[in-house]
Amino acid sequence: MKILYVENDKKLIACIDKHCSKTTHEIILIESVIDALLCLKESNEVELIITELNHLELDILSYLKEIRNLKKDIPIIITSNNLDLKASLKEFSELNILSVLEKPFDFDKLKILIEKLDENKRNFHYKEKIRELKLFIKPFKEFSFYSETDLEGKIVDISDSFCHLVGFKKEELIGKKHSIFKHPMEDNTKYKEIWKNLLNGNSWVGELKCLDKLGNDIWYKTIIFPKRNENQEIIGYAAKRQDITEKKYVELLSITNDLTGLYNKRFFKQTLENERNRVRRDKKNLVFIMIDVDNFKKYNDLYGHLKGDQVLKQIAEILKINSRRTNDFAFRLGGEEFAIITSITPTLSLSKIIRYTEKIRKEVLNKRIEHLRNENIGFVTVSLGVFNYKLEMNYSCDEIYRFADIALYEAKNSGRNKVVIYNK
Repeated sequence: MKILYVENDKKLIACIDKHCSKTTHEIILIESVIDALLCLKESNEVELIITELNHLELDILSYLKEIRNLKKDIPIIITSNNLDLKASLKEFSELNILSVLEKPFDFDKLKILIEKLDENKRNFHYKEKIRELKLFIKPFKEFSFYSETDLEGKIVDISDSFCHLVGFKKEELIGKKHSIFKHPMEDNTKYKEIWKNLLNGNSWVGELKCLDKLGNDIWYKTIIFPKRNENQEIIGYAAKRQDITEKKYVELLSITNDLTGLYNKRFFKQTLENERNRVRRDKKNLVFIMIDVDNFKKYNDLYGHLKGDQVLKQIAEILKINSRRTNDFAFRLGGEEFAIITSITPTLSLSKIIRYTEKIRKEVLNKRIEHLRNENIGFVTVSLGVFNYKLEMNYSCDEIYRFADIALYEAKNSGRNKVVIYNK
């Protein structure tokens, strides 16, 4: 802090030099009040004035008013051996004198006053920085779809932009948990990973699929991070997001079959490889199911391709309904051929796979879609070939595909409308 000290007592000046030699403040010592006023006119850096008022020719009130005119908010400390001065200055409260020290005074008292001013200055600058930061943070929060929670995960702050994105009013979300946006198809292991990172004091970055108030899908890339206080203690969690819904829809179009809305063959090849690796990490069995519509060419010949497309759509809906878990995938591989990739824990018996595949077969049959050239049945049916890729096995994706295809061929050749599980 830069201090202007006005004093004409030589002994006191020497004493000031001695006491202030080790201070971190810059002290400007001036003997004349005229020079002091000139210094104030020419400098914008003085932050405190300490001035004596013992000059015989001095008009005290005019002098102080001139200081105040030059420096409206600068603190003023007065030193004087005039015992009546303190009382007389009360009449001029608008001058806002910080303190009056009677000479001779204890320099420690003056030091305490200066230290207090210095602390107030630091606090003021800190508050200004906080104010400026808040002015910056608000548009930042709006731009980044921001939200904050307490340690229990309850929302304590949320930006208007994020409210608009999810279709809720702010008052509907404060106090709620983010699970209100959770998509039933999102991988639960992601949320376990998020909490593991946060509880260890780390951030999490990734993509999340969520629901808005009307149940529409929303995708966003997000970073979730712990909020800390000045002692570096975690006091809550915050997240900022980037809306990538449109990008995801474009990606989805590239991996889905136009007619049925199921995943396409291109995505199938990628997914089979990924799931084969995942189940090994998760210590699960991969179940690969191939599904073929029985005598479908004959159906098209008899009823026409438009009717045939309707059949494929109805079967696709059945497959979608039966593959709603996070790591279930249903595909149209081409023509009348479909596939499902799912997984089960190794402890589950083969009967669970049979029940699952039989359920799909029966649901197609129970549609009672007429097919007079599907001999001995008269309705549209499907045959299913299944391969249970167990944890201890080490087959390639091509081998997994081939084994399920062999089982499907057996189901077709043994009368159709059947489920066959590959058994090497």
